[in-house]
Amino acid sequence: MSTKLSRLVSVAKGERPADLILANARVVNTFTGEIETGNVAICGERIAGVGDYQRAKQVLDLSGKYLAPGLINGHTHLESSMLDIGQYARAVVARGTSAVVTDLHEIANVCGLAGMRYVLDSARRLPLDLFLMAPSCVPATHLETSGANIGLPDIRRILKWPGCIGLGEVMNFPGVLGGDAGVLGKIALAGEKPVDGHAPGVTGKDLDAYIAAGINSDHESVTLAEAAEKLAKNQEKVAKAVKETSDALSRLNELLDRTAKKRNLGEAVEDLARQAPGIAKFKAARQKTRQAGGDLKQAQQDIETLRKQRGEERFKLDSLTNRIPGSEEDIVDAIVRTLRIRGKDAA
Repeated sequence: MSTKLSRLVSVAKGERPADLILANARVVNTFTGEIETGNVAICGERIAGVGDYQRAKQVLDLSGKYLAPGLINGHTHLESSMLDIGQYARAVVARGTSAVVTDLHEIANVCGLAGMRYVLDSARRLPLDLFLMAPSCVPATHLETSGANIGLPDIRRILKWPGCIGLGEVMNFPGVLGGDAGVLGKIALAGEKPVDGHAPGVTGKDLDAYIAAGINSDHESVTLAEAAEKLAKNQEKVAKAVKETSDALSRLNELLDRTAKKRNLGEAVEDLARQAPGIAKFKAARQKTRQAGGDLKQAQQDIETLRKQRGEERFKLDSLTNRIPGSEEDIVDAIVRTLRIRGKDAA
């Protein structure tokens, strides 16, 4: 490890040649919202730096093409795509997604642990990082006829699997509020790992109880008031994405009311981007929206993309999604779609 780190530092300083330089790139800086021009030096599987690097074993001239961090889809049920994991990767990697966080509870509901292992084993051969959240609700309710039942011993085992980073969404919020020993036992097993929530419409003291149980996120807020309450009560532990999405949509609606005479929604989004720090990070999406010529649905999709990109903070996967020196080289060429810098190909 120290040898690898020493070499990375040396490459970053320009003392040793990089393994690969992506030359003449336009790099999307998601911290500042700016587009930077430069060469990206890669050492092993890490970005050594972005600047005027020249020496490398291999140089790939991008001729002004865009480079952006790969998207972490922070919550997805990939089984709902109705695709095998290989075909799922073929579809999403080529469009910029480099990592997914999933609890695989749909295949677990049918095939149990064997189904989960099939997906995880298959994913190891793909250019898509898969991070597992142990499925907390299999079956989802006692009324369901399922092919498997994942209890406390199974959860204890899954949480020790490589790549398992937490407990999947606790959909059985009535069980949490009712003090169900099985549900609370699964939450306790997660320890310090993230526990995802799923509690639409839960507010007031019920929300206090849900949070007190150790559930520190919720992607199911259905109103701005509900999202704001969850943020206020759980502070930083509630996924920041909820507030950023809510604030962005709220400001967008307010802005549209004030800009009814503008030619299209794109101009309104342009103004919004100057006012809302969260959206300002995503100038590329803003530009696409403007070109789309006034499509509200597209604007909401762009905001949703921003929300999902907060996944790196919640799951502490920030090394995958930024272009700072030392980050893993999960970067996506927005023009040619994929770069075979890992020696793997989704096609």
